[in-house]
Parts: sequence; C-alpha cells; structure tokens
Amino acid sequence: MAPRVNSAAIRRLNVIRVFHALRENPNASQAELGRLTGLDKATTSAVVTQLLDDGLVERTEGPRARRIGRPETALVIAPSAGLLVGARLEPRTIRIVTTTLAGTVLEHVQIPGSTDIGTAADLLHQGIDRAVAASGEGLTVRGVGVGIPALMDREGRLVLAPNLGWRDTPIRARLEAALGAPVYIDNDTKAAAMAERLFGVCRDVEDFVYLTGHSGVGGGLFLGGRLYRGAQGFAGEVGHVTVVPDGRPCGCGKRGCLETYVSESAILAQAAERGRDLPDLAAVTAAARDGDPVVTALLDEVGERLGVALSHMVNLMNPALAVLGGNLSVAADVFLPALNRALERHALEPLRRDLRLVVSPLGPDAVPMGGIALAMEGFLSAPMPVEELLRR
Repeated sequence: MAPRVNSAAIRRLNVIRVFHALRENPNASQAELGRLTGLDKATTSAVVTQLLDDGLVERTEGPRARRIGRPETALVIAPSAGLLVGARLEPRTIRIVTTTLAGTVLEHVQIPGSTDIGTAADLLHQGIDRAVAASGEGLTVRGVGVGIPALMDREGRLVLAPNLGWRDTPIRARLEAALGAPVYIDNDTKAAAMAERLFGVCRDVEDFVYLTGHSGVGGGLFLGGRLYRGAQGFAGEVGHVTVVPDGRPCGCGKRGCLETYVSESAILAQAAERGRDLPDLAAVTAAARDGDPVVTALLDEVGERLGVALSHMVNLMNPALAVLGGNLSVAADVFLPALNRALERHALEPLRRDLRLVVSPLGPDAVPMGGIALAMEGFLSAPMPVEELLRR
C-alpha cells in the first residue's frame, strides 16, 4: 500500500519555505521566490496569496530593476504582522528582545533574574510587558521563545537546570500560564545555535559547533544542516566534559567540568581567589587588556581548557566552523591565542587545517535571538524544526 501524503503538512512546509526565502531576500518578487525555493509557479502563487490573505506579507512599491515585459511586484514580510519575543533566562539576569516577524530587532530589556521559578516567571512577564510596550502599539505577540541553561528533553520538558536549582519542572506550562501567550522553550545553547543558523554567521554552513558561556557552558551541534539533539535531546553538553580530573566541584554533582573553569561565574571566582575581585567578565577582560599579569594568566588557562574541549569536538565531528558566542565572545580576543595553541596540540591536523574559528556577531543577544528562532518556528507551526527546513 502506498504511503498516504499529508497534503496539509506539505502546504505548511511550502509556506515556511517561501516565508524564509522572503525573510532572507526582502523585496523579492513572486517569480524570484519561486526560483529561490524551487517551487513551481502555481504553488508559489498559492502560497504568496495565502501569506497576503493572512496579513503576513504585503506588496511594496520598493525600487526594482527595469525588466522587459510585465513589471513584477516586490514583496516583504509585513512589519505590522506582529511581534516575536525572545528571552534568555539566567539565575542573575533575564535578557529580552522583541523583533518583527522578519527578525528585525525592535527592543532590548535586561532585568534581574531569580532561581525561584515563580519569581522568575513573574519577572519574565514584567520584562516582556516592558519590551512589548516599547515596541509599538497594536502589535500582537505571535510567540515567545525562551532559552534556559538546562537539560531539555525532546518533548520540551526541563529535566535538570543545575545553575537554577530546578529539576523535572513543567516550566513551559508555568510560563504560558504567567504570560498568556504561546511559549517555546529549549536549552539556551541550542537556541543560540539556531539563531546563528537563521540570523548569524552560519546561514550557509552545514556543519558547525557553537560554544557559549553564561552561568554555565554549553555547546550546540549542527551536523548536515540539522541541529543534533541526540537520543533523548541532551546532546552538546560540552560544559560537562572533564578537563581537570577530580577538579573543582560542579553543580551537576561531578568534579572538574569545563564550566567550573570557563563559565563567567567560574572565571570571577578564580579571579577573586587570586586577589582580583571584579564584577563581571567585561571587567576581567579589561584588566587583561591593561596588562594585569594575574588576570592574563587566568584567561590563558581559560583558553587552554576551552581549546582542549573544542579539540575533542573537532576530532569527533569534523566541523567546518566553530563559533564562540555569549559571554565567551566578550573575552575571546584575549584567550584565543591560548585556545589556538591547545587546538594545535590536541586536534588532528587534517581536521584542524580548514577549521574556521569565529566570534559570534550576535554577542549577548545570541540566546534571546535563539528565543526568536524558537518563537518563529512555533508560530509557523512547522512539522519539523526550522533549522531542517533551512537546509541547503
């Protein structure tokens, strides 16, 4: 018996393909969208008509190249179609961004965080209200995406968040009840990796690793153009690779994990132990740039340990690109020489030779923009992850 074709799912996939083609190519014509997506004229026309009827796309009078024959109308994702909200939920801070449906950033808000789940939900609600109010009147919130430093399974259940002290927590239901809007949640680093794929330096890269550090350290893996999640959804926990046997205790219950040496809180703690009481990673980096030998030596150790962990990922997965994001991007220029030396010592030369190592342009917005990617995926109701739909 021939398998049944879900025509509704195929139509939705076609809508998503056209939407993302237009997002990446504003002012494209209907014919150009057909060429970009590979869809035939009839299908492209039907999808564009649906997007116009839904108010997600509008025609524009933007300038177009002179062509022979009937002029083509330019199309854009409608700025009035609604808002997406992305957030990074950390123990000490909550960072929020709002964007148009096309992903254009409108507002930033940063507020104190909390490890109490009820308080965190209330604070997030207040921050989102502020950000939405500043983004423009009359715009509907189409979805909220939240990146959390936690193990999230394939069903979106929070299994363990050691830095927040949460375990087996129905976080999505709690946040949806507090916010009154659809909420989409994922591990913060996986969300940030999705942001790099949709909005950052990895739009045309099939195989890359993304490393970030805030309260902890995480890794996101794109393999063959798809976000790799592993059997249960937990893949990428590079922060819990052992870099110092029987080393510093970690919130996960083990010792010597990478994040106990490389996360922002770990760097600040080590700096304080060495007589440098500094408020944040920016201050640590500034001290190193000013020539403080103690802080410089500390960041050299950070680069060395991060390079060892990255070498394991390079040897196992052979990525084309490694991206340093989040707070790791703040101090990258200081510790990169030590990281590169560690790569030279520990990564296989043929795998390392063509590896590109870049600092994310998204900076502290990487995880909130990952929340935007989650919200966009949820709003478009894709039957498969957005990152798979963007596969070239």
